[in-house]
Amino acid sequence: MVGRDRELAVLQALVDRAREGSPGTLVVTGEAGIGKTTLLDAAAARAEGFVRLRGHGVESEATLAHVALLELLAPLRHLLPELPDPQADALAGALGWGRAVGPGDPYLVAAATLSVLAAAASAAPVLVLVDDLHWVDRESAAALLFAARRLRHDPVVFLLATRTGHPAAVPLDGADALALEGLPASSAASLLGGRLADGVARRLAERTHGNPLALTEAAERLTPAQRVGAAPLPDPLPVGARLATAYERLLAGLSAPARTAVLLCAAGGGSHPAAPVEALRRLVDDPGTALDEAEAAGVLVRSDGELRFRHPLLRTAAWQAATGAERRHAHRALADALPGDAARAARTWHLAEAAAGPDDDLATELAAVAQLERTRRGYASSSAALQRAAALSTAPDRAADLLAGAVGDAFLAGDLERTRTLGRRVLDGPAGRGARGQALGTLGTLEQYAGSVPRAADLLAAAAQEAEGAALTQVLAELALTRFRLNDLAGMVDCADRIARAADPADVEQRLLSAFVRGVARTVTGDPLAGRPLLAEVLTLLERPELRDDPRYLLHLGLAVGFLGEADPAAVEASAERRLARARQQGALGLLVPGLAIIAAGRAGLGDHRAAFADAGEAAELGEQLGYAADTSVAVEMLAWQSAARGLHDDARQALARARALIDRAGTTAVAVHHSLTAAFCALTAGDAAEVVALLEPRLAADGGVGSMAEPLGVAPDLVEAYLALGRTDDARTLARRFAAVTPPGAAPVTTALVARCAALTAADVDAAVTAFELALAAHGQGLDAFDGARTRLLYGSALRRAGRRVAAREQLGTARDTFAAMDLTAWERRAAAELAATGATARRTREPAAEPLTSQETRVALLVARGLSNRDVAAALFLSPRTVEHHLTSVFRKRGYRSRAQVAAAFAQGPPAADRP
Repeated sequence: MVGRDRELAVLQALVDRAREGSPGTLVVTGEAGIGKTTLLDAAAARAEGFVRLRGHGVESEATLAHVALLELLAPLRHLLPELPDPQADALAGALGWGRAVGPGDPYLVAAATLSVLAAAASAAPVLVLVDDLHWVDRESAAALLFAARRLRHDPVVFLLATRTGHPAAVPLDGADALALEGLPASSAASLLGGRLADGVARRLAERTHGNPLALTEAAERLTPAQRVGAAPLPDPLPVGARLATAYERLLAGLSAPARTAVLLCAAGGGSHPAAPVEALRRLVDDPGTALDEAEAAGVLVRSDGELRFRHPLLRTAAWQAATGAERRHAHRALADALPGDAARAARTWHLAEAAAGPDDDLATELAAVAQLERTRRGYASSSAALQRAAALSTAPDRAADLLAGAVGDAFLAGDLERTRTLGRRVLDGPAGRGARGQALGTLGTLEQYAGSVPRAADLLAAAAQEAEGAALTQVLAELALTRFRLNDLAGMVDCADRIARAADPADVEQRLLSAFVRGVARTVTGDPLAGRPLLAEVLTLLERPELRDDPRYLLHLGLAVGFLGEADPAAVEASAERRLARARQQGALGLLVPGLAIIAAGRAGLGDHRAAFADAGEAAELGEQLGYAADTSVAVEMLAWQSAARGLHDDARQALARARALIDRAGTTAVAVHHSLTAAFCALTAGDAAEVVALLEPRLAADGGVGSMAEPLGVAPDLVEAYLALGRTDDARTLARRFAAVTPPGAAPVTTALVARCAALTAADVDAAVTAFELALAAHGQGLDAFDGARTRLLYGSALRRAGRRVAAREQLGTARDTFAAMDLTAWERRAAAELAATGATARRTREPAAEPLTSQETRVALLVARGLSNRDVAAALFLSPRTVEHHLTSVFRKRGYRSRAQVAAAFAQGPPAADRP
């Protein structure tokens, strides 16, 4: 290559780092003909000893699921047995290497792609080269980008070439980019190899903007006089659109049989390379001569026994030069040349493109192809097939139903913009109630998780007007969750009343959703006595055989336990783990994100802060990749809480800022309220009482002292402490009394405990304080939250120390310190240890003071290793590579001084501390 020293140095650095074990991803961008393919060739040449995998996008195959992935991963098929069985089955089904076992989550194919690349990289570095990424089918692009983002410690390099102005099927956010510019004049002369006079080469470089393809094509077309500068250069030169025109003139000079051969290759793509030749045999008398002519003209080239265009622009020019009738004829010929079930999707698509008007039989066949694609987890392809089927249908109702199905599959594919576009098309057309309800429900769900929650509420409310039966129950449950996120109490009650009438009590799922919505609505509107039996029923129904492993109900499990305030921790943990395991096995990331976010909060409420930290980190990471703003904000906020409690105050501040941005994007009012409470906790942990007051006093005015439905415990507990720290004793006492007055009968034990704790902190004398603290500990003993119990003991012990009752203080403070230590909550452990030392006791060292805290992902890996999982099993569960797991486990060993997995198991296998028992 000439004139690309800088670019080649970038590639060489990537290759060199991979030889040393590091990954890398680079997106090469540039206009057509700028040299992207040549740069990929240069990278391949430099990657001696690498496993080199190559794929490319083809415009005519962009609707065929996994076709680019098949080309890319074919050399790794022998590694399929090394993958976890669910991943191996999903990948084999998607690529046609085995029976499709779907429908299922498309991310399982992405996880399998990661695993098979990691398996290859365990033997040698891997170079993944993808040309024309802008034409790669969505399923393949999503799988590759997922793997590229999560292979963080494996020697795998991704070089992805895409044309400027042609976006890829999935966002490339965060990937390093290398923009190719035109060659300088000096390099242009070298590229042309002395065929032109120096002055001519310079002028040609200027007028072609240094585009290598335009340079060489223009030079080929110059007369001898023009080459030496004796005649002026032609005007215009073949640059940009004019280059395509020059190609069209080249194609026009071919014979009719050769043009037919070229058109068939343009329409045929690369997944069935024999089809264009077979079709040509049926259309012309001498196919061999036609192909030879196209090759001699420099239009087609043979590579590895396959026919390819010399440049993608030639394919585009050939297609654009053909008439509509010629294109349809080519598609029909290709369809006839593709017999057998293996080519069913491609054949049907060719027939669809050959159709000149509506065709109900073909629409039915496309709908069948869509179902086939679903079994292969090809939801983008099934959506495209249903959209085309709708266009071919003669009956408006049938067309609307098909288009509504396309909306749902586009959402499952993660193509949010296309989901919105198709959804609007359904709603703007002559759709019946079923199609309208389905489209509205899909659009509402999209906005709930990945868009604007206020918009979701409007869409789901409209969907509820169209739905009936089981569909109505589902929509009302989704609408109730949306209104919960928006702090819309009246809307929650309305959903509860409607779902009570709509749900079929004989249907266990409808019964569960009804009990859940009604139980939460009653609890958050101040009637926990009515809500508790309903929430208890939810937990009972979740153990029914048909529901006990279903990951769709992770959210319901977490919220029911949170609002109930009491449950069997072991049973809750087992239920959550079964559902999480099923979601991981299915690759159901869309269920994992909200599920992990709410389970993290639930585990924190049970005192299992190690698992909460791990779950929140995983939910935040996956949620940001999926674009799930609302649920990701919950997870990131939990990370802020956990970071502050560990003394990682900078991390906490960064997480709070990230959460705030996500909340603003999603428009979630209830989460915004809770964000203030989390920020106040972080400030309290850091010792900034003034910031606590600044954050919570506005909420106090809005919430009357009890907080909001998103935080039943309210602002009072932390604000009372902050007031006292600032010497505002009267304000603290007033707030404590208000908190007690507004707490409803039947409140959760932790709420009762916090009311008593506030009374103790503001008591007139030490005896009254002791009485109130003992009441608080008794209430903690009825609940599940060991952390708040330990905080009460810390405050109790501090009060006893100040009153001179040192022996009694040591008992409370020692228990508090040990409980915080068991949770890995370093900041609170140190606070309790400092108070204990102030009593004159010698605080035993629970860990080295300089020990570096574990990250969320390190905690996650340690917890799974403690269960006896191998690195390979941990990798499969977390959608990572075994090498990444090994990296994190090594960090755990180093930070904690462990020397064996048995030590990790001993430290992490023990569950959370039990709820505080006085």
